[in-house]
Amino acid sequence: MRQTGFDPMRYANLSWQAEKARLASAAGDLRSMTEAANKMERCGYYKEAWKTFHSIAALQGPTGRRPWRGPRDHVKFLVLEGRRRDLGDELRLVHLVARAAEDVGQLIVQTEARLVPLFQRSYPAVHFISTADVVPQGNESAWTTYEQLAFFYARHEEMISSGFLPLKAPPPSDKPRGGLGISWYSKAMYKCLPSLEDWAGLLRGVQGRVQSLQYQEGRAGLAELVKASGRPVKAARRVDQFKDLDGFAGQVFSVRRVLTISNTTAHMAGALGIPCVVVLDKESVTTWPDHGDRSPFYPNTRLIRRCSDGWAPTLEKALELLLQIRADQAQVPASTAMR
Repeated sequence: MRQTGFDPMRYANLSWQAEKARLASAAGDLRSMTEAANKMERCGYYKEAWKTFHSIAALQGPTGRRPWRGPRDHVKFLVLEGRRRDLGDELRLVHLVARAAEDVGQLIVQTEARLVPLFQRSYPAVHFISTADVVPQGNESAWTTYEQLAFFYARHEEMISSGFLPLKAPPPSDKPRGGLGISWYSKAMYKCLPSLEDWAGLLRGVQGRVQSLQYQEGRAGLAELVKASGRPVKAARRVDQFKDLDGFAGQVFSVRRVLTISNTTAHMAGALGIPCVVVLDKESVTTWPDHGDRSPFYPNTRLIRRCSDGWAPTLEKALELLLQIRADQAQVPASTAMR
C-alpha cells in the first residue's frame, strides 16, 4: 500500500532520481531519462515516473499536435498514441482508457492490430484502431500517452490497485476452466531462468491438467520437459502468441492458475485477473517492483525471487504461494472498478 508519513530515505532516493531525470531532460539524454523513470517506477514513485515517461514521449513524438491538458480538457477527440515501450507496459496501463473515456467526447487508442479485438471487447466505450489507421486531425483533437493517463488516473498504489479493470477474454468453450498454466522460457538471453530439469522436478508432483502457455514450444524444449517430468503437458500450438493475442488471452483464461517467468504470459494473466505467480531472479526487472511480492497493477499476481535459494526450492515455494491465491478473486466487479 501507499506509504504514509515522512520517510527520509525514500524522499532522498526520489529526489535523486528526479534530479537525474531533470538533468537528462535538459541535456536531451533520453537514455538516462528512461533509466531514471524505470527506477522511479520500480521503487513505487509512480507520479514522478509517469511524468518523466510522458516527457520522453513528447521529445520523441512529432511536433505541431495539440497536447491534452488532463481530465478538465473536454476535447471532442482524444487520441492515445501507440506505445513506445514493451507489450507488458501496455497491458499494465490499458485499463486506464476506460476512465479517460468518461472525460472526453471520444477516446481513440492506437495499438497493434493483434490487440484490437481483445481491447475492444474489454473496453467498448473506447475506439481502438491500428497504428496504421487514420485519426482525426485539427483543433477538435488532442493527443496523449499511456503514461499521461497514468499521471492523472494512477498516481499512487491505491489509485492503481483500486482502479483495476480486467481484460475480457474471448467467450470460453463448453470445456470448463481448470488446471495449471506454465511458461518457462524466454528468448531474451540476459534472463537467468530455472532449467528444464527444475521445472520437470516440480511438475512430477502436480496433479491434474498442465497447459503450456509458452511461445516457440519447440525451441523452449516442451518435448524435453514432458520426457523429463514423465507426465503430459498440453501444447499451445493452436495459438500463435505473436499474431493472435486474443486467442492467447482465451487460452490463458482457460486455466485456473498460472506459474510463469517474467514474460508476456505473466502480464496477460495479470491483466485478465487470473491467479498467477511470477518467478524472478535476484536482479531488478523493469516491469516489476524492486521490493515486495506484489504489483499494484495486477491484484491476483504474486512475485517470488530466487534470492539465496536454488531454482528448485524457489519453484516449490512459488507453487505453494500460487495455491494460496483465492481463485474467486480472479475478477474485480465492474461496478467497483475505476472508483
